[in-house]
Amino acid sequence: MSQTTIHIRKLDYLGHERAHYLGEILSRDSHQITIKAIWTWPTVTTDFGIVIATGDFFIEQFFLDRWYNVMALYTPLATPQTTLPASNATLLQSALQTILFNAYDTHKNGAMLKGWYVNVTRPTKTVHSLDQFSQPQTTLEWVDLKLDVWMGRNGQIHLLDQDEFDAVKHELSDIDIASAQGVLGQIEHDLGERWRDYMNSRIADGLARHNWTIATAESCTGGLIGDSLTNRSGCSAYFMGGVLSYDNRIKRDVLGVREATLAEHGAVSEQCALEMARGVRKALQVDVGISATGIAGPGGGSDAKPVGLVYLGISTPNGDAVERFVWPHDRIGNKRASADAALALLLKMSE
Repeated sequence: MSQTTIHIRKLDYLGHERAHYLGEILSRDSHQITIKAIWTWPTVTTDFGIVIATGDFFIEQFFLDRWYNVMALYTPLATPQTTLPASNATLLQSALQTILFNAYDTHKNGAMLKGWYVNVTRPTKTVHSLDQFSQPQTTLEWVDLKLDVWMGRNGQIHLLDQDEFDAVKHELSDIDIASAQGVLGQIEHDLGERWRDYMNSRIADGLARHNWTIATAESCTGGLIGDSLTNRSGCSAYFMGGVLSYDNRIKRDVLGVREATLAEHGAVSEQCALEMARGVRKALQVDVGISATGIAGPGGGSDAKPVGLVYLGISTPNGDAVERFVWPHDRIGNKRASADAALALLLKMSE
């Protein structure tokens, strides 16, 4: 086995081996090791409806100092043809692994992301030993604590297998229990960042296909949409700028929102969001304008317009749209949810 591959052992909380597979090392440092591996086992469908098919591949990041690992699951857009004999299952798996490593490079060949699967684990350990030829060998060992998290391409996060975790809690140490439950917030934050990176890449591809530029007009999000878009290196090719129109005067004088719109419908309205998007598109001379106006909270709401009410507007050469949301979070959470929804809206309108 070359130095670019590594053995991975999945253990249960009692130390019994549950899986043993090979990974191609993509990156490593003192905190993490990231590998690429192929699903060479039979196709399975999880209780949550996630289908993992033979020939799918995954990019798995193991942390040496965190209580979880993250697996990004992909389906290749083309399947390599093989004529391997099935007389020896172990030999078949090893050979297929090698063929698929060579056939699929996520940076060079097409693949569709299915989502991210997170295993709550003890921190991954690296075990050093000698192989059958007395050569140094490193194995990654990770201990599954039963609790899992799934996030699809839509960015929705779901906690899985809580019942399985509850069933074995009496056999886990206090540290295992506290760490497994306490790491969920960190996992949610981590997955959110991965989703935004993914969305940014897809948005960049969509804008490039159309040769479009974009600008933002933000009120309740306070510039967070622009912040999200500019987190991607190379965004200057399409992101031209933004207007932070918190006050109605800015909406009117800079973005061209009509006084009649503000008087009749208010700043937090479908009409205002659409005029903001059209206005920033005209003011900054771009192809796409996207806007946000709403009530982030905790105050400022009413029966007709409750806290968490947000309108997102978008104007493109192919048409305009407005989406309405009522978020249940605190102020920061409502702003974050609105900015994330803006990314989804932008992707939908640019694909």
